[in-house]
Amino acid sequence: MKPDRLDHLIQALFDGLLDDDGREELNALLLGSKDARDRYRRANDFHATLLRRSSAVEHLGEGETIVMPVRGKWRRRIATVAAVAVIGAGCAFFIQKPESPRARLVTTVDSTWGGDIRLAANQKLPVSTPLELIRGVAELSYPSGAQVTLEGPCRFQLDKAEAITVLHGRASVHAPPGAQGFRVDTPGGRFVDLGTRFGLAVGSDGSQPVILTEVYEGEIEVQAVAGKPRLSQGDARALLQDADGSRLLSPSLDTDPVTVPKIISKPMATVETGVNLALGKPVTSPGHCIRPHGSVFPPGNLTDGRTNDSGVPGDWSFWLAPNGENGEFTVDLETSRRIGRISLQNTANRRIDDRGTENFQVHVSTDGIHFTPVIEGKLPRIDTRADGAFPFHDFTFGAVEARYVKIVVTSHYRHPDRPASDKNQGGGLNEIRVFSR
Repeated sequence: MKPDRLDHLIQALFDGLLDDDGREELNALLLGSKDARDRYRRANDFHATLLRRSSAVEHLGEGETIVMPVRGKWRRRIATVAAVAVIGAGCAFFIQKPESPRARLVTTVDSTWGGDIRLAANQKLPVSTPLELIRGVAELSYPSGAQVTLEGPCRFQLDKAEAITVLHGRASVHAPPGAQGFRVDTPGGRFVDLGTRFGLAVGSDGSQPVILTEVYEGEIEVQAVAGKPRLSQGDARALLQDADGSRLLSPSLDTDPVTVPKIISKPMATVETGVNLALGKPVTSPGHCIRPHGSVFPPGNLTDGRTNDSGVPGDWSFWLAPNGENGEFTVDLETSRRIGRISLQNTANRRIDDRGTENFQVHVSTDGIHFTPVIEGKLPRIDTRADGAFPFHDFTFGAVEARYVKIVVTSHYRHPDRPASDKNQGGGLNEIRVFSR
């Protein structure tokens, strides 16, 4: 391999001037040399940095169009970026012809976007640009009629006219007649929609990707697994990596059945009034449920603002006590405040319905050592058959000065069809909110 020739081909690719013969030559160089692949990655990273800087957007006013300034000789470079698929450990590269923006942002609900980019309804999304939905829900539409609903936090990228790459987060896909073949690429591999509705939760166990999928209607093809198996309505699987490096589909995730709840795309109706003093505050607990493959449910989830058993492997939105325990946790408001009301949202452990808080006590403290009980309460079980957001329940008490709020769970819900001896049960909660009154 001559470095000058490789650099020439890479530059031609970024300039949009690489023909089919050039693409074949570049692919061959990348397939045959690790040094070439490393050189390509460095060039692509540098080009992506230029792309991000050049695609800074200006917001012209409420409801107006987004202008993405691209000037001078960089116009062609910014408009054309390589689409690269990395397949397994072999890192085989396939250089594709660049695509123009096709997907359109239809609606958003309570959304916040990462970086400087601002997105408005009916705007076409940029291609080959990393995008981050920090919170909320966004619905995308493609010319074929395919629709993708994303739930934050979600990192994704559009590389093709009828495809999306989800790097982290939850996505729901609907491919009506005429949109068959819509693709979703993930760090764990590719899923192809054969005319259906299905959900994906793209996460990690800390070292390997863990992808959950559930087919709500129709059929999908899992190209990430040898033999390209198909899943039909009602099938739910976890895409994992075996000890030998091969990928496999499992009907369970750490003994739990796989489930991917549908994304709730409507604003959540709550009884919240006033300032939530607990939002983003640190939470401690004597213990929490933790198992392999991203089944980790730390107490910090209780004040992260995410609700409804959302999240993905390694990044769930709720807290679960260790197996068989009621559990407890303490919120540090970081300064003494006068409080008189808490609002709690229960969990059903992703609608598996084997966990959740039943009876509990609330204790408060100014120093984190001496606690005073202020109220006892009971939370109803989550109705896993109902659609929509999980309810919040308010509990009021005489206003007190406190910095620390401790919730002690005294009894919890179990799976209705499992014996009491089943170890997969315990306390849990989605979110706690604390108010002055």
